[in-house]
Amino acid sequence: MSGFHFSPRTNRASDIRWREWGDAAFDQAREENKPILLAISAVWCHWCHVMDETTYSSDDVIELINRRYVPVRVDNDQRPDINARYNQGGWPTTAILTPDGEILKGATYVPPDQMFNLLSQVGSFFSEPENRLAIARRMTELKLRRDEARPQSSDALKPDISDRVFSFLDSNFDERYGGFGSDQKFPMTGALHFLLDRWQRVRDDRSREIVVRSLHAMSGGGMYDRVHGGFYRYSTTRDFSVPHFEKMLEDLGGLLLACARSAAMFGDAELARVALEVRSYLDERLWNAKFGAYGGSQDADESYFALDAAGRAGLEQPYVDPTIYASWNAETARALVIAGPLLERFGANAAEWTARGTAVLGSLWDMLLDDGLVCRYFDGEHHIRGLLGDQAWTAWASLGAYEGTSDPKWLEHASTIVAACEPLFDAGAGSYADRLLSDRERGRMAEQTFPIDDNSLMARVLVKLAVLTGDDTKRERARLLLEANADSYRGYGMFASEYGSAALDWFTPPVDVRIVGAASDSATVALRESARRVAPTAVTIEVVDPDADAPRLRALGHSNGRAATAYLCDERSCFAKTSDASELEAVLSHRS
Repeated sequence: MSGFHFSPRTNRASDIRWREWGDAAFDQAREENKPILLAISAVWCHWCHVMDETTYSSDDVIELINRRYVPVRVDNDQRPDINARYNQGGWPTTAILTPDGEILKGATYVPPDQMFNLLSQVGSFFSEPENRLAIARRMTELKLRRDEARPQSSDALKPDISDRVFSFLDSNFDERYGGFGSDQKFPMTGALHFLLDRWQRVRDDRSREIVVRSLHAMSGGGMYDRVHGGFYRYSTTRDFSVPHFEKMLEDLGGLLLACARSAAMFGDAELARVALEVRSYLDERLWNAKFGAYGGSQDADESYFALDAAGRAGLEQPYVDPTIYASWNAETARALVIAGPLLERFGANAAEWTARGTAVLGSLWDMLLDDGLVCRYFDGEHHIRGLLGDQAWTAWASLGAYEGTSDPKWLEHASTIVAACEPLFDAGAGSYADRLLSDRERGRMAEQTFPIDDNSLMARVLVKLAVLTGDDTKRERARLLLEANADSYRGYGMFASEYGSAALDWFTPPVDVRIVGAASDSATVALRESARRVAPTAVTIEVVDPDADAPRLRALGHSNGRAATAYLCDERSCFAKTSDASELEAVLSHRS
């Protein structure tokens, strides 16, 4: 049972004979004609702990599960691909499956008495051979319908995409309390970054207002830990007053960067302070020194986090999951590399922030790479190779590290990941699938899905790689990814923010800052660091060392002058150049 994580409080959930997701569990279910009870939980999940302490600690429920079911337990953080296909609306997810992996019944938290009744009814029904045959026929029909609904590529890529995405967010903005919607409030970091990306292009007051008011509402309300720093996962109330107390690396890196970008764009010292505090929380609470990266989460503990500093003093802090998750660490590493220079005037040491970010990325590369593809998580060894989100975030972070350090290995790493992702690309769908498929996948895991967020991020990776390498095939692939969702993105509403940011990169690309000079020369470094301190303008930064990369210099058509020189270029031509770092920063800061 050592592979499963249960509530830290007293419970009997381990008395259930849980199996890992895999062929053995499904083979057992088929051989014994038993349904599968799938429980999707998470280390940080409060109601998962409650279900362990109540439902899965009930004598009757334990006995019934062990006698009539094959119980399978899945950690959401370790297997987001399973969660994406089987989640029933939250955590915990409770799903009863056929031995072929199709859903019979689904729910979230189920109290003991209701669970016993549910399991008794389904178990009795499934035990009859004629019922199993009827279920099999029905499931075959449903699978055929899903196959027929496979998404198709479109050629309707239009320049108004970002405006439409903005309208979704604008109409869902809570004018009274900030954030989006009128019920529970989640951080929606992708939406915040899309609005900042949009502001860089059009400098509109509304994008600025939505971002700044939302970040201040979150950091000034109950969703922020004023003792240790860091944001809680979400607010159970519209006014951000009552949080769910788990803290997730998945959110913290993106929120840190959103605060840092807003601080630098709008001169907001309060959001700069929050960004610095989030960094402190990450280092003091989530840092895993053994693995050289950040743990995934800290448990929700209402009684602990409700205390002030004096009340917490001397108490054991809530459990921190030490597992290293690829995409969350990659996003955080990128946030550190980019945020350091933006926060320099607020007290950050840009060089140290960059060093920590690239060190985390280096740890991921050392621990999680397997034949070109990144694995999902590391707990002493790596697991689950080839999930698209992990590839996209690690490549995106590697490009950020290349722009921040001029070290060509990071450009090579990003290129390596993109090349290794080729087996994930489906030409018919014009998109990357979310994971590698094997011949023995069961149920919904046998179906390919093409997540819009991950494909949008891959499009951004490809656009930037095309700029930095001159490889137009990367740009063509990005076009296919964007076209694949050119019709469907409207259905996502305000959750199409990543697609909106990718569309901005496509139609209004960042300014290409090409710095020609020896990479180690102080004048070259000064130009690069000036460009990195600029927040109002979206930029791509490339250092071209004439001695180390003469072919690239010739391809760009720039001369090798006596002084390091920055060329500012768009898709059509270069429109300015300077050898003065202060002038470069001023030009980029005021460009509109």
